[in-house]
Amino acid sequence: MELKDGSVTQDKRLDRLVHFDERSKAFPIRELVGDKQLRSYTWRLNTRLDQGNDGACVGFSWSHELAARPVEVPNITNASALQTYYRAQQLDEWDGGAYPNASPFYEGTSVLAGAKAVQETGHMKEYRWAFSLNDALLAIGYQGPGILGTWWYSDMFEPDAKGFVKPTGQKVGGHAIIVRGINVKGRYVRLSNSWGTNWGVGGDCFVTFEDFEKLLMDEGEFCIPVGRTK
Repeated sequence: MELKDGSVTQDKRLDRLVHFDERSKAFPIRELVGDKQLRSYTWRLNTRLDQGNDGACVGFSWSHELAARPVEVPNITNASALQTYYRAQQLDEWDGGAYPNASPFYEGTSVLAGAKAVQETGHMKEYRWAFSLNDALLAIGYQGPGILGTWWYSDMFEPDAKGFVKPTGQKVGGHAIIVRGINVKGRYVRLSNSWGTNWGVGGDCFVTFEDFEKLLMDEGEFCIPVGRTK
């Protein structure tokens, strides 16, 4: 299926578009997390969303972040997540979208556009970016969950017996997914997908530090909300 930027996804659920704004470099999370020691922590997420067959991963990942600690926004639903996706499509740099009366009709949007849509609601004052693995890990441990924009590989659809996914196989599309936990001793992070609780471990999967870095370095991005409010 062709997306808004002309790229193609092999799975409609995978429609995160790669878009980097050079101005984002002026907003590193490093300024807030400093040089602390990594710590293990998992942020609570009681609300579980399922995007079904909708190509709306950006809206659903940002909505998972809103529903999670450190500030749990109430009444986050599949319907509100879809609205976040639609608004992000209206704010991004490409014409069209999947929202009602959009022309031309296209799926897909960027993590950055999702951040703008959430900031517009007043639920966060700003958003920052991790430009290294260590900064991303510190942000997860001390700041809160963040949104990973990444390529999704064919071998990532089915987590292994322990819930781990590996970025191997073919690239099948772009995905946006919340990362809400870090285990320093085990050297892995915890991700919560928007494909229902029957996927993975209650809807979650795990990625080793090494594979997390691989995803970040391959046109990946990690966006962290700052100043979250209800």
